[in-house]
Amino acid sequence: MKSPSNPLASTAVGEVAEGRGPVVDATTEAPVEPTPEPTPSGSPLGLVLLIGGLVALWMWKGLGPVVVVLSLILMIFLHELGHFVMARRADMKVTEFFIGFGPRIWSFRRGEVEYGVKAIPAGAYVRIIGMMDADVVDAVDEPRTYRRKSFLQRIGVAVAGSTMHFMLALLLAFVVFVVIGQPSATSWTAGSISEGSSAAVAGLREGDRVVSVAGVPVTTFAEMGVEVRQHPAETVDIGIERGGQQQMVPAELGSRASLIGTRGEDLVLGSLRGDIRLNSIRPTSFVAEAGLVDGDQVVAINGVTLTSLEQLSVIAADASNGELTMTVRRSGGESDHLVDMGTAIDVTPQQGFFGLGPQPGFDDVGVVGAAGQSAKMFGSSTWLAIRSIGVIFNPVNIANFAGQVFSGGRADENTTDVPATARDAQNQYVSENSARPSSILGIVSIGSDFTSSWPTFLLFMAQINIMIGVLNLIPLLPFDGGHVAVACYEKVRELFKRDGQRHLVDANRLMPVVYGVILVMATVGLLAVIADITQPLKL
Repeated sequence: MKSPSNPLASTAVGEVAEGRGPVVDATTEAPVEPTPEPTPSGSPLGLVLLIGGLVALWMWKGLGPVVVVLSLILMIFLHELGHFVMARRADMKVTEFFIGFGPRIWSFRRGEVEYGVKAIPAGAYVRIIGMMDADVVDAVDEPRTYRRKSFLQRIGVAVAGSTMHFMLALLLAFVVFVVIGQPSATSWTAGSISEGSSAAVAGLREGDRVVSVAGVPVTTFAEMGVEVRQHPAETVDIGIERGGQQQMVPAELGSRASLIGTRGEDLVLGSLRGDIRLNSIRPTSFVAEAGLVDGDQVVAINGVTLTSLEQLSVIAADASNGELTMTVRRSGGESDHLVDMGTAIDVTPQQGFFGLGPQPGFDDVGVVGAAGQSAKMFGSSTWLAIRSIGVIFNPVNIANFAGQVFSGGRADENTTDVPATARDAQNQYVSENSARPSSILGIVSIGSDFTSSWPTFLLFMAQINIMIGVLNLIPLLPFDGGHVAVACYEKVRELFKRDGQRHLVDANRLMPVVYGVILVMATVGLLAVIADITQPLKL
């Protein structure tokens, strides 16, 4: 996964590669030929094209991806604003504040700072002069360089980006908890009812709350699910609460079973009174890519007319190549759809199915309670981010991820690592994806699914901010944490000096580390992009 805010642009690499203004060598004071200042572009054409691209994305994919993209741009801006504000407070000279990298799309100058937008939306940067000892600057500006400021000022600038992420995450979580409260497992109601399902036939409505199943009291949605699954194809009494009144309704529960392939995704089929339909198809799944949608009536599989879920075991055993030709009926017409499940197919045992989705309930916690819940969420999410980063950048996991990407997410039949069954393959898939990074494409894809519920989307963005904030604090250049590590090292060395002079780390010695980190990040980022295109993450 690549950080949306790239600290590299503030390092010696960027400063040396794109020197600005009349300069002198900071160590020899010898005159250096100045590099001409870039001419800011005042033409709005590039900006218009960028806005046009967002409009095109809106028309192509809907409003959700646009909301996520704009949210990420705002997040990037706030990260760099943190660096910018702290640098200006410390009287450091800032020469550039850009969103994006590469060729300039549009820019303008205010005072000594050039602000603008660049063509590659892979991050942002603030350029501060004199980040490292090898940087060359005008002798007049030397007192305003990053390297000449106090230890606390340098630390403040370095951590300001991540601090903005953490503050934003806490704010987003606080807003959610204040406005809607704390999620409650016991105050849920029916939020969605599948068309033609047992719940629909029994007459349940949105807002109803199930209080018992087959005479067994239930308080949470999970408890209801446990009881329902124990009664496939049975008629049971369902206790519901509607408008403050309780009543019992008989319901003929359906049956549900899943075909599990080695690609880590289920094909879920539900049956009610002999009518077999597809359930739980995710919009980004390969099942959806095959043209199947929720509610499709399954007529046949691989040419075998399907009349009951008991036939699935035989069908799975005969599908030796892992491919299924699904014949479905939709709007009076029939069509065939080829679904590649992988190298093996298993079938889950039948379970009861009701066809009711929950609408979460919330308990009012007040301002103080919201602050406590926000802090609790922040702590757990930060720890999870630290663990995830450790897993993602483990060399073994990077190698495994690369193998998964280039194998198309399928096991190689010529190796000894092929899962024995589809169930083993599914477990392997979950294990592999726990170490999987996501690119900006994956974040936009997943985030757009959350935009239908603003509390869920805000909490998702809070999680993203925490992950990016932690990632930027990795104590290696070119991350912000690398500048913190350098400042701390320099401070320790200064404590052992008797002359009271500043100690500056030799930037040339750090370049191998910088290039190594860039190589790893670029590799993981490229793999993540490929994976998000060919094997989209599933919610």
